Amino acid sequence: MIIITCEEHGCAYSIDAEGTLFYSPLMVGGGLETEDWTEVDHMAMLGEDEKDREITNRVLEQLILANQALGWYYTEVPMAV
Repeated sequence: MIIITCEEHGCAYSIDAEGTLFYSPLMVGGGLETEDWTEVDHMAMLGEDEKDREITNRVLEQLILANQALGWYYTEVPMAV
C-alpha cells in the first residue's frame, strides 16, 4: 500500500487497485491509523474550495502513477510519467 500524507488536509491518502481514493486522518504528532480508511466522496467535494479539490486530484494522480509503476493498478490507457 502506497500512502501519501497531506499536511494541508491533515490526512493521508491511498488507493485500491481500481483507483478508489481513501483517506485516514493524521493523529497529533503525525501518526496514522492504518486500519481506519474512508472513501473520498468526490461529489461532496464539489462544494469545497477549488484549491482543496486540486490538492486531492494531484494526490490521486500521484498515487495512480506510483501504483502503475509497481504494477498494482491497471488502466487500458497508459498515463504519462
